[in-house]
Amino acid sequence: MSDSESSPPEEPTLSAPLPRAPRAGAGNPFSHDVCAGPYGVREEASVRDLNGDLLQRLVAAVDEQPGRAAGSPLMLLTAPRAGYGKTHLLGRMTEAEGTRWLLVPLAFRAGDAVTAENVARRGLEALSTAPGPKPDWTKWRQVSAGILASLLRRLIAAGRLPSANTEQALQVLDGPVEAIFDPGGEAWLIGEWLKRHATALLKPMAEEVSRVTGEWTAAEAMPWLRAVLDQVEEGGAAGVAALRELTQSGEGCRKWFRWCGLWRPPVLLVDHLDGFYRNEAAGLSLASLLLDLAESEGVPVVLSLNQDVWQATFGHHLPSALEDRLTASRLLLRGLNEADAGEMVRLRLREAGVEKEEAGAFLRFLDVPRFFMGRPLGSVSARSFLRHAAAQWVAFVNSEPSPEGDEDGLEPEEDVGLLPLPVPPLEEPPKPMGRRPIFDAGSGSFMRQVAGDLAEPQAALPQDEPTPAAADEAEEAGAEEEGGGFLDEGAEGEDAPSGTGLFVGGTLASAGGFEKLREMLHQLREKKSSDPSGLEKEPAEGVTTPPADETAVAEVPESGAGERPSGEAAERAALLGRFEALRLQMAGEAEARPLDGVRLGELIRLAGRRFPLIRFAEDELPGAPGQRVMRWSLKGLEILFAPVGVTELRYWQTLASFAAGRAVALEEQARQLGETSPELKVVVFKTDQETAAWQAFYHGAAFPETARRWIDVVHLDGRSVAALYAMQRIIREAETGALKVEPQQVMSVLARELDFFWKRVTRNPPAAS
Repeated sequence: MSDSESSPPEEPTLSAPLPRAPRAGAGNPFSHDVCAGPYGVREEASVRDLNGDLLQRLVAAVDEQPGRAAGSPLMLLTAPRAGYGKTHLLGRMTEAEGTRWLLVPLAFRAGDAVTAENVARRGLEALSTAPGPKPDWTKWRQVSAGILASLLRRLIAAGRLPSANTEQALQVLDGPVEAIFDPGGEAWLIGEWLKRHATALLKPMAEEVSRVTGEWTAAEAMPWLRAVLDQVEEGGAAGVAALRELTQSGEGCRKWFRWCGLWRPPVLLVDHLDGFYRNEAAGLSLASLLLDLAESEGVPVVLSLNQDVWQATFGHHLPSALEDRLTASRLLLRGLNEADAGEMVRLRLREAGVEKEEAGAFLRFLDVPRFFMGRPLGSVSARSFLRHAAAQWVAFVNSEPSPEGDEDGLEPEEDVGLLPLPVPPLEEPPKPMGRRPIFDAGSGSFMRQVAGDLAEPQAALPQDEPTPAAADEAEEAGAEEEGGGFLDEGAEGEDAPSGTGLFVGGTLASAGGFEKLREMLHQLREKKSSDPSGLEKEPAEGVTTPPADETAVAEVPESGAGERPSGEAAERAALLGRFEALRLQMAGEAEARPLDGVRLGELIRLAGRRFPLIRFAEDELPGAPGQRVMRWSLKGLEILFAPVGVTELRYWQTLASFAAGRAVALEEQARQLGETSPELKVVVFKTDQETAAWQAFYHGAAFPETARRWIDVVHLDGRSVAALYAMQRIIREAETGALKVEPQQVMSVLARELDFFWKRVTRNPPAAS
């Protein structure tokens, strides 16, 4: 035996960390993040709970549609923006309904006119390229085979076509059409027989088409039959060009849908309308065309688009009656939650053939709960999360694998005990720690600079903390808070600046400084409420508290689901998530359309009635029956809200007279009570859309001069308008019961989201500022 055979193999030396060995022939499991079309989507590879309720509503609406005589539904499927899975959801619908309905995808190309002829043309094109039941079959070949099988079945059932075993023939013709017309199919003999006798069978089948549909004579049906027969026999593009010519003349689109209906009732799936962005004329034509197909021809239609396209192309650009019919059944997709994302990751890893151990290691590396931390519910699109997962997969594959043993790189049998501290033992036991600092060094320095003698007012009655036993104890507690409370330890011993530049006459000179101070005090109150004693509990005897590691990533179970908030925290998170989703949904409209005075007025009315510090009234203007003005009365201020976009001189003259009367009434009331008269102002809302018209009217010679001193113009950008619309919508949902929360709870949770609006509306009048 040679030395090489007798000597043990050398152990490899570790000179540098090696990346993980890539799996043979494997790519990134998360690289596919765009769904090109509805055909080919598999339900077993989809997250079942993601918009599962919308899928059920779509399927139910199609299954329960009343038919051609009573019209069929048009369902509007919208998403906040691209990547939320509209096309994928249509694919799940296609698989769920594929054995009962024919789902026809429709995607217009650039330059296409919105006509019925192009609907049939692009529908035929989509079916001719969509994958069929066998590798060499397209969906249109399957449809063509189904039409022939359906006609043969009708002829046999009517006794017009003799059969040796009628019952067996009908059963075979009801089965998969590829089994009949594919040379390798189980019932290929029937397809072979049809091919041999095609010339003789065309005439009775054409007569049957005429009898069933009433659309064609037997002679008119002949070219349609020859086109589908060529497609069934040859596949590919055979017969497609001839059929395209037939659908481009006269009533070709309507006839094509009737022709497809000989096999299965068609459902039109309209998607990928981004090319019509801001094309209002095309939006009007398309809405009219689709509603006509749905209501007159009995073809169920699903219109799928993103919210920005809806607002810029359809939305309020349509006549109100048309818009009402188009939005009668409207569905809004939501984004991923933590559980959906975890399931999506596991599905992708399983589909890619990743081993269980490697999949578990990647789930821990990805840390799904950390990704969703702080994100509003429903705001994460499937595409954005998949791209994040794809980037993390690249980092995971190129990272150093954990050494064998346990997951921390330690041998299982070795008992290492506690990690030794990197400092020598203390000569004397440490003193008990005070409160952990809340603010960092920069914030603590800022607090010393701006706080000065400012302090939170003490409650009139005792709150959570016990009454101090003696004055000296209170002084000690105050000293402890000053030294180690919300100021950090690193700032101790520094000379606090006098802060004279920040205060003028005992008040903050900087509004931004006061806002930051208020935020810090809010954090301090939250800390006190969560720990009433204000001190950390001392560690149990004999237990060592490890140092905090801010970069450590908590290990999560393989399921990818972490702890979820419960009770009030869960309700608050749900409301914030709904608000954010609505804000994103309204963003396109807020940017593209003029300010909606009805919605803004409703929000002002709701807030006036809900906020306890506001007395709300709605007065009818004298001498102007039916014209009203909303009014907020606060301490020291009264606000009149002018309607949005009104530039009628007569209205403003009436409003100016009413405001003058209110000013006199307020002064008289204050004089009788011995108080200072409240300020009065008239708030005018505008966006960029209304700026030009307002400026021309306000600076014109006809504008009432007496009204100028009360005018306070509030300009709103698109983001602000979207937030206002979202708040109005969510309060309305709460009041009508669509949202299972109380309206007062909505106001208490979400009022801070409109802090910019309340401050801007209630600021001092321009004349008094």
